[in-house]
Amino acid sequence: MNNIALSGSNGPVFGTALSALLHAGFAVSAFVSHPTRLMLRSPGLSANRLNIVSSADFARQLAAFDTLVLAYETDLRNRDNNDFILRTYSTAVNGALSAGLRRLVVIGNPYSEAFFVSEFSRREGRIDASFISTEGDYADRLVAAVSIPWYF
Repeated sequence: MNNIALSGSNGPVFGTALSALLHAGFAVSAFVSHPTRLMLRSPGLSANRLNIVSSADFARQLAAFDTLVLAYETDLRNRDNNDFILRTYSTAVNGALSAGLRRLVVIGNPYSEAFFVSEFSRREGRIDASFISTEGDYADRLVAAVSIPWYF
C-alpha cells in the first residue's frame, strides 16, 4: 500500500488517525510539532518534526508522498489549537499542491467544515481533496477515503 504523510498537532484526533492507518496496513510518515511525544511505535511509522513555516518548506517534506492527511484537534476553545490551525492550514494545502500530491484528506471539527472546505475548493481539479468530520467513526471513513483510487 502507498506511503501516507500524516500531519497535525499531537492529540486524540491525530492519534486515532495514525492508529487507524497503521492498523489498515499503510506506511505512515508522521509530521508533528512534537515527534518525541508519539506514544506509538510501529515498523510502518516514521516520526518527523513538522516544518510548516512556508509552503515551500512543507512541499519539500512531502515530495515522496501521494497522499497527505491533515488531522486537526477539535477543541475550538483551546487558543493554541486554533492558532495552530489558522497558522498552518493554508500553508499545508499550498505545500501539498506544490509537492504535486494527488490526494488531501482533512479531519476536523464538524463546526469547522466550511473553513476547511473553502480552502481546497478554490483549488478544485488540482488535487483530490475531502473533509472528514470527527463525528462518529471517522477512523474508518479515513481508511476508506485513502483506499479509493485517484480520479485524475
